[in-house]
Amino acid sequence: MTRSFREALDSGRFLVTAEIVPPKGTDVGMVMSTIKDVKDIVDAVGVADNPGAVMTMSPWALCRVIAESGGEPIMHVSCRDRNRMALQSDLLGAAFLKIRNILCISGDHVSFGDHTDAMPVHDLDSIQLLEAVRDLTRGQDMTGHTLQGMPEFCVGAVANPEADPLQPQLFKFQKKIQSGVDFVVTHPVFNIDNLKPFLKEAREKKVKLLAGVRLLVSDEVPAYRDGSRPGLFVPENILAEIEGSGIDKGVEVAVRLIKSMKEKNLCDGVHISAPGHEEKIIDIIKAAGI
Repeated sequence: MTRSFREALDSGRFLVTAEIVPPKGTDVGMVMSTIKDVKDIVDAVGVADNPGAVMTMSPWALCRVIAESGGEPIMHVSCRDRNRMALQSDLLGAAFLKIRNILCISGDHVSFGDHTDAMPVHDLDSIQLLEAVRDLTRGQDMTGHTLQGMPEFCVGAVANPEADPLQPQLFKFQKKIQSGVDFVVTHPVFNIDNLKPFLKEAREKKVKLLAGVRLLVSDEVPAYRDGSRPGLFVPENILAEIEGSGIDKGVEVAVRLIKSMKEKNLCDGVHISAPGHEEKIIDIIKAAGI
């Protein structure tokens, strides 16, 4: 794989990234095993930031480990947990640690997570965070003060093609692209034709679109049905296919989606997640032939 994610974006080939959830504690054994398995066969490894509003280890720590081991990390940065000063401080710290790829996200509401009494910050929204990142790369903070050394970032945003209604999400997607992003990662997509309007916009603006692919497991089917998995909209026919089956069925569905997206040229690559089953990411990649 190309060593730099920015170089990979420019390569024109079908991209593959994987998502890692940091541990809820200091034992990184399982996470490190997954990183070791995937870092050399993907273009980058995304590290989530308190995903689903569940408190976990800070993403910069694992991103640093990935970078030291020769992999290419993408650090997720959530607006939910930090104000604008803390966000900018963390971004400068990440740059110092040679973390070059940043994915700006709003963050799921705390009501979905394990600290429901926490106070969500949202001092900035995701579009304002993108603008703040761009300010830093121009050598100044949000208030216009000059930095002593400026970071270089490859910057990404997220979009949700499964949102209903779709138009507000498309409008937000357009605003994010106008903020100068280098790539967009979507929420997991199951109705793959929903990617078409996003791909059209991304291609016009020369921004790479990576479609989210999530491993579905039977135990989580009730949560998908009652809407307690934020940002996930799984069609009933796929839920019925997964319900009561083993994890291999989830791998089969993920592989089918990837092959379909690639054959129909609906995205520039895929971003694969398998929360709690990250060891299956490598199986998905191999079976999909990507």
